[in-house]
Amino acid sequence: MSTSEDRGHLVKSRYDGIVSDSAFNFLTITVSPECELCETEQDGGFNKNGEETSRSNGHSRTGKARRRWKLLAKALRHDSSEDDPILKFNLIEFDRVCDEKDENIYVYRLADRYRLKIRLIGERPWTASELMGFNNTGNICVWPSEEALAYYVLSRLNIFENSDILELGGGMTCLAGLVLAKYGNPSFVHVTDGNDLSMKNVEKSLHLNKFNCTIKTSVLKWESVSNNQASFHADRARYQFILSADCLFFNESRSHLIDTIWMFLADSGVALITAPRRGSTLVHFLNECVAKGFYYDMLHCYNEAIWNKHLELIKIEGYDENIHYPLLIRMYKKDFDLRHC
Repeated sequence: MSTSEDRGHLVKSRYDGIVSDSAFNFLTITVSPECELCETEQDGGFNKNGEETSRSNGHSRTGKARRRWKLLAKALRHDSSEDDPILKFNLIEFDRVCDEKDENIYVYRLADRYRLKIRLIGERPWTASELMGFNNTGNICVWPSEEALAYYVLSRLNIFENSDILELGGGMTCLAGLVLAKYGNPSFVHVTDGNDLSMKNVEKSLHLNKFNCTIKTSVLKWESVSNNQASFHADRARYQFILSADCLFFNESRSHLIDTIWMFLADSGVALITAPRRGSTLVHFLNECVAKGFYYDMLHCYNEAIWNKHLELIKIEGYDENIHYPLLIRMYKKDFDLRHC
């Protein structure tokens, strides 16, 4: 699969602190000030050639990000009667497995050739407190950034050979980690999330597939790493690759995530993160990464299928690339050229 990459500048500079705005209330869900899911400021975008543009969107601070909270509100109402196409890139085809006793098991088809059995949590009586925790939204659906990360690793399987992989915040599917374990040739894949329900669900998916390597699941709460408990983690600083999709939107967890990546990433390792800009959320994250000592580059056009889907969606009313289009960030501890990846 061909790709076109727009490399960002390698960044290593003094931390430029930015004061975040509080988030807002939407529908009946009370959004905590620690959440930046819906923050929009100076919204930039990309044209059909992948060139970055900018436009002011100050009068629509809530903007199209309401769609994400609309989906969470639907979960509270136990309403699955409608589906918002903007909240998914629909790169993955799936069908329910009829011969399984569990009605929540699906066959996922990616890039016309990859098949994976995935169990979804399905409908359940969610409470507001369950949904509002930063590690709970991964139980609602598969978000565009998760689709994008899975597609990216499938298009670069060779770079993961004989490597140890850690997925952080993988939600109820840990999709990128599972497809990599099944179709790549890594030495070891460790998929994690901070939510117990998510990891119990992933365990069930593991029994439905055959993998090419050892794969392990764990409940990993990032704050446990930040709070000087890293000595209890025997696997620390061993992973050549760390994967994470759409985990940047809560202020309270941002520093913990960065500390966790730093602790578990090998000195020559690379962290691959997919996330939309979502106002200044991504900027906040990258500034803190630089302050920690990370280098990074940012890719706008990193996968042909994802980019082509983006070009289709920009014609649809309600699509905002700042909120919906996942960028790819590659983070590492040393200043070196990543073009081999």
